[in-house]
Amino acid sequence: MRIMERATGMEEGKAGLRAGNDVPVERPAQRSGARPVSRRREGEMAEVAAKARRRAFLADRMARLGIWSLSALALSVVALVLGVILWNGLGTALSPSFLFGKPEAMREGGGIWPMVVSSFYLAALTLLMVIPLGVGAAVYMSEYAGEGRLTRLVRFGADSLSAVPSVVFGIFGMVVFVIYLDLGYSLLAGALTLTLLNLPTVMRSAEEAIRSVPVSLREAALALGCTRWETVKKAVLPVAMPGITTGAILCVGRIVGESAAVIYTVGLFVRKVPWSPLRPAAPMAANIWHMYTEGALVPDWFRVASGEAAFLLLLVLILNLAARSVAAAVRKRMGYRV
Repeated sequence: MRIMERATGMEEGKAGLRAGNDVPVERPAQRSGARPVSRRREGEMAEVAAKARRRAFLADRMARLGIWSLSALALSVVALVLGVILWNGLGTALSPSFLFGKPEAMREGGGIWPMVVSSFYLAALTLLMVIPLGVGAAVYMSEYAGEGRLTRLVRFGADSLSAVPSVVFGIFGMVVFVIYLDLGYSLLAGALTLTLLNLPTVMRSAEEAIRSVPVSLREAALALGCTRWETVKKAVLPVAMPGITTGAILCVGRIVGESAAVIYTVGLFVRKVPWSPLRPAAPMAANIWHMYTEGALVPDWFRVASGEAAFLLLLVLILNLAARSVAAAVRKRMGYRV
């Protein structure tokens, strides 16, 4: 009988579902006494969510405070260094008699004009060698060489050389160029050493600029019948020129501010402007080191060193701003968004 009653109830339930009627089915969730439990759970979940929001808000505030504190500390250190250098030497650096004057070895009142010329002369010689080599290697690596073990090895070597201290390049240049090739302390020996120092950076920056050119430009040039070299020369290099130009100008700033590699290959002090690349010279960074370590015979060595450091700092800042301005101007001229 019970089995027949259950079967009859199931048939009535099915008939009710067919007719669209809701058949009351007793479920555990609808039993009496279950509703207060669910409300308690909702309250607990809301409390847990509120605690989580408070913890997230506190963590966000702490992270924000930490980031602002570290940024303020870094900016304070930079501002302190810049302030000390400019406070001690800005007035001297802006003096025409100091900038265009002749340096003195035993008396006070000397200038730094031969050092300024030496720095730009050295930078020009280095750029004449490092830009063709670096850009040429970048074009070959990005456009002609296929991806393989050799190209990965070359990129790994370039990245590794970029991390080598400059004093190692200076000692290498002294042994190879100054002594073995008998160039002596000269601008040419320093330019060759700085070429080796800056070649990996120039090559990698130029390669990244070339690889950022859209592939569609290459495909369009090749579809019009251009050869591989015509595609590189007329489609790829003009678009990559802002990045290459920025890397070259930043390279000038590094050359002008380099001291460790220059001390061992170029020289520390000269009284006349060096016009020959085979003559010794005294770039500003090396002369600043000379004044602070061996310039005690000059009565006003601190004034000379501080003024030269301030002028070098202003020069590097101007070169960095020029790099950004030139890149922005080239992009604007070519129709790219800055």
